Amino acid sequence: MKEKSNMLALPCDCKCCMLVIEKTVWEDGDISYNISVQDSRYDHNYNTLWGKIKRAAKVLFGKPIYYNDLHLEGEESFHKLIKDMESLAKLKYFEGE
Repeated sequence: MKEKSNMLALPCDCKCCMLVIEKTVWEDGDISYNISVQDSRYDHNYNTLWGKIKRAAKVLFGKPIYYNDLHLEGEESFHKLIKDMESLAKLKYFEGE
């Protein structure tokens, strides 16, 4: 089945990781979103010599490693996330409240 995807990537200010949001639209009309935080330094607790070498190579070459992942089916959940993020962005602190 064919699909069309688009991706939004927001790197951390210190460039240590990035938030990635990907939207996939399938030819049958299904839509899904994949939201992940990627970091090339995540290590999975490798304690062997080989594990330490693999971890060093991943850091050296900057290969993205998914360590948090959120998959949303359909439009409703994603639009609720956007609405909640907009509400959070508008939150203000007022003295005396």
